[in-house]
Amino acid sequence: MPGKDYSYDIPDHPIEYVKVDPAIVKFDPRAQRNLNKARATAIAEKLVPTALGTPILSRRGDDLYAVDGMHRVYACQLILAGKVSTTPEVREAVQAITCEVHSGLSMANEASLFIIKNKESSKVGANDEFRIGVLAGHPLFQDTNAVLEKHQLKVGSSGINGVRGIKGILSIVMEHGPDILDQSLTVAEGAWGRHPDTWHSVTIGGIATVLAKHSDVVNAHELAEKLKRQGDPTAFRAKIQTIATNNNTRHDGTHGRLKAAHLAVASAWNAKRRVNRIPVPNIFE
Repeated sequence: MPGKDYSYDIPDHPIEYVKVDPAIVKFDPRAQRNLNKARATAIAEKLVPTALGTPILSRRGDDLYAVDGMHRVYACQLILAGKVSTTPEVREAVQAITCEVHSGLSMANEASLFIIKNKESSKVGANDEFRIGVLAGHPLFQDTNAVLEKHQLKVGSSGINGVRGIKGILSIVMEHGPDILDQSLTVAEGAWGRHPDTWHSVTIGGIATVLAKHSDVVNAHELAEKLKRQGDPTAFRAKIQTIATNNNTRHDGTHGRLKAAHLAVASAWNAKRRVNRIPVPNIFE
């Protein structure tokens, strides 16, 4: 069901810029990263009030929750509680700080807002972004997580049950839907079993592209058998890299590796086949 809305769009809602007592602000890890108290303490010890920026808060009923700028807000709380030594001027300056306050947001909206605000700065790692999205109930992350749980896979693990490259996995769901991700993981495991490189997002992306583009021709079980004949998952991943870099004569990027994976999977399907062949992309077009 690739037609499902997986965007980070947030509905129109009231936004105001007001002075807020940081001591009343609360924190909810479901919509953002976990609070790192050591980091906040380091900020508090060297805090320059004019460099606080504008923390972003969400109003839930009578309460205010930090969405972005959590560590800056907590640093102010430490100062006001007397847990960090500072000057009287700094203490006075942080008694009320300017914040951007959003009202009427759902938990999923808060997660979207946090992700949007942090995407460009890369302050949030992909694994944290995924965890936040799942806990906050964002459809993209929930649908993806449901498929991963079905296959007993974990994001961030480096073992045989660990998914590598969650951004690529999310892209599959956004472009083709969770059913194609489910089928792709089944094909990969059928070909190579449970191995760390079985679940690499670029390889899964190549399988997903072939399944999505040629569902009327490609049989998932037969594709798994064809891929098995290509060697182990590490060798197949290396083949994709070689294709993407044209035998190490050019740089590759994520888009190039995905096109190379598409080519590698399509070629595996076509091997020794006279009928039901599928087009093989020219990745250097």
